[in-house]
Amino acid sequence: MARISTYPVDQNPDGADILLGTDSTGGVNATKNFRISDISIIVIQEWLLNTNWVFNVDASDAAFRKSQLYFSVGGGDKTTWANITTLRATLMMKNNSDSEKYLRYLLTNDPVTGKPAANNQIKIHDRDDLSSFGIFEFTSLTLVPNETFIYDLGLTYVNGSGTIQSKHVYGIDTNTIIDTFKFIQGVPSTTWVVAHNLNKFPSITVVDSAGTVVTGQYAYTDNNNVTLTFSAAFAGKAYLN
Repeated sequence: MARISTYPVDQNPDGADILLGTDSTGGVNATKNFRISDISIIVIQEWLLNTNWVFNVDASDAAFRKSQLYFSVGGGDKTTWANITTLRATLMMKNNSDSEKYLRYLLTNDPVTGKPAANNQIKIHDRDDLSSFGIFEFTSLTLVPNETFIYDLGLTYVNGSGTIQSKHVYGIDTNTIIDTFKFIQGVPSTTWVVAHNLNKFPSITVVDSAGTVVTGQYAYTDNNNVTLTFSAAFAGKAYLN
């Protein structure tokens, strides 16, 4: 066999190309061929697991204490995003970095101006499925009693699609929305008059004080004002963008 240095260098490798290596499981047939495409998948998955959270349905599983999202009572596979008000998170990641500062930044700061955010909206999105995500108003980050790196994330649902699924990898970041207005209706009423000044006919999402999405009738007075009418009086919030 010729010296490795004598072989030509391929500067444009393809996913189907083969590399020679050693299987870590050992054995008499430890030397094997590996496709570059398969190696790439492993590298990406390792990176995702070190920098994101995995949803775990077993809250008592000590083997999953790092980089985990779960409900305090466990379970919850295929829960719709609209039914989530609190998620528990282990803030020590698999690469031993502490994500508390990052989440507190999302809770208190606008990523563009660095000033306190008006909406504190975050997006929890499935890194395995782009059609699944939940947009929430991030309301609190509370240390779980007798724990060091485990916190409860207080969430108020705004919008989303799909469900949260066991063992899927999730990223958490700011929900970047251009020209967003949040209206707060503090007193229960069947009619909400909103002056948003967005200079357009915005899309509207309404939630009650419990974070449940409510539908109603919307009458646009002009580009900057809209009246929301509901069948029953309630207090809550309207997000217009």
